[in-house]
Amino acid sequence: MDVSEPTAEQLQTRTANCKTHGDFESRAITLPTLGNKPGKPAKVIWSKCPACARETAEREATAKRTEQEQARQQRIEDRLNRAGIPKRFRECSFENYVADSDAKRHALSTAREFAENFPEHARRGSTLVFAGNVGTGKVHLAMSIAQHIIGQGHSAFFATAREIVLMLRARWDDRTAPSELEVLRMLTKVSLLVIDEIGIQFNTDAERDQLFGVIDGRYRELMPTIVTANLSRKALQQTIGERSYSRLREEGNWVPFDWEDFRGQKRIGR
Repeated sequence: MDVSEPTAEQLQTRTANCKTHGDFESRAITLPTLGNKPGKPAKVIWSKCPACARETAEREATAKRTEQEQARQQRIEDRLNRAGIPKRFRECSFENYVADSDAKRHALSTAREFAENFPEHARRGSTLVFAGNVGTGKVHLAMSIAQHIIGQGHSAFFATAREIVLMLRARWDDRTAPSELEVLRMLTKVSLLVIDEIGIQFNTDAERDQLFGVIDGRYRELMPTIVTANLSRKALQQTIGERSYSRLREEGNWVPFDWEDFRGQKRIGR
């Protein structure tokens, strides 16, 4: 490209050539220089190929969008890690849950409604109890809800009932572990708590009292909770106690999963 000093008549535009895009109209850009002596001409540069400039801008915009998407994905991954969601369940979604019966479609629509209207359920402190046979997709739908609301900027935490008891007792064996009060506050304040396999391990009054502390704390703060259990209503009530059961029942929705175990089948959600 010719970069020789232009004459006065050439200071507006001139034809230049780009090796990639061919001829283009180049425009003069005058740059005032501080301290110029009278009569000394200002510095003039010529605009470069506009097609090259557009391509560069598009590449930079694409790179920026990619960087932003990677950062968004990392934030979601960090939230999933903090939420305690196991990697096995991170592919769970409403879309890949196989609802091939009226009962399964009811469970799916209930879960989807809970996720899509989470702010309203958060205002009311709603509870979902997914109860029924082993391997019927209870955790799949619970994880679908949790991941949906995490994507909307809410917090969630997933743990088995046994893990919650162990978290509350951790200070007994490790003085550096969070105190029972600190754990209880975390479990109470998280936007959504999912308690899996509730009722399996509660063989002592102490364990029932600890679980009641969590359920009651969320009940008083109007914080939504999802519970999964392989028990009937009566068995769950007897296992966790009347106080906990009463709080789950208020503003709660019991969703039965009473079909056969389909965990061994290939598709996710079955």
